[in-house]
Amino acid sequence: MTTEESPQLLIVSTKIDLATDYVVLRLEEIRAKFFRINSEDLPLEVHASLIPTPDPKFHWISSKDQHIDLRSIRSVWFRRHRLPEMPVEMDRADQDYCLREADWFVKGLVYSLALGSGQVRWMNHPERASSAESKIVQLNVAAALGLNVPETLVSNDPAKIRDFCARNHGEVVAKPLRLGYFDFGHRQTCVFTTRITEEHLKNDESLRIAPVIYQSLIHKSFDIRVTIVGDQVFSAAIDSQSVPSAKIDWRRSETDDLRHLSHELPAAVEAKCLELMKAALALVRST
Repeated sequence: MTTEESPQLLIVSTKIDLATDYVVLRLEEIRAKFFRINSEDLPLEVHASLIPTPDPKFHWISSKDQHIDLRSIRSVWFRRHRLPEMPVEMDRADQDYCLREADWFVKGLVYSLALGSGQVRWMNHPERASSAESKIVQLNVAAALGLNVPETLVSNDPAKIRDFCARNHGEVVAKPLRLGYFDFGHRQTCVFTTRITEEHLKNDESLRIAPVIYQSLIHKSFDIRVTIVGDQVFSAAIDSQSVPSAKIDWRRSETDDLRHLSHELPAAVEAKCLELMKAALALVRST
C-alpha cells in the first residue's frame, strides 16, 4: 500500500551526522511532523521528482511504499549536504556527471521550497550559510566588531608559517580552512584542531600543499558553543579539559559522555555575538 505524507519540517542532512540523529530523536518524542533527507541517498537509494508549477510539487520516495510531498514544508533545517559514493565500475567522467546532477537536483529542490504557497523559515538557507561559513570572513568581521580574536595566520608559505610559530614560542594550533573531512569510500576520517610541533614544520612540501589556519594556542577552562536562532542566544559549556584527548579539540574526545552544561554568556559578549550574526547576514545580502 502506498502512503503519502506531507510533513511541515524538512531536515536536510547526511547519514553520518550524529547531531541530526539526536534532534530527530527529540522530534519523535514530541511527535513533530517532519521528514529527513539524507542527501547522499540520491540517486542510488531513492527516487525523486519535481514538477515546476507556480506551487512546485516535489516527491521524495524513500521506499517503494512511502511518498513524501514537500509542498507543505514550512520550516527547513539545512544541516549538511554530502554526495554519494558511486559504483567503482563507472568511468570517472560518468561518476562526475551523475554526482553533479544529483547535487544540483537537491539544491534546486531546497531552493525552490520558498516558491510554494506559505512562508518557509530557514536554519540556515544554504546560499547564506555558504557565504557566512567562510572562516576568513568570520575572523575579519569578529575583529572589526571588537571581539577578541587569537593571533591568526592563514597561509601555505613555509617561511611565514615557521616565523609565526617562532613568534608564538611554539604555542600554535592548526585547523582546516573549510572542512577537515576525508571520504575514502570504504572509510571516512577527520582532521581536528591540532597542536603544531617541530616535526610538522620540517617539510616545506607538506606546508605548501594547502592553506591552513594557524592560531596562537589558547589555554582554556572549557569550550563554549553558541547557537543563535533569530535574536535568541543559546550557549553550552563543554568540559573539554576533563578528558586528555579533548583538551585541544573537544570533538576528539575518546568518551561519548563529555559533559555539556547550559551556560550564560556575559551580556557584552552575547551582544557582540548578535552583532556578528547581523553583520554576516548583511554581508551575504550585499553580495
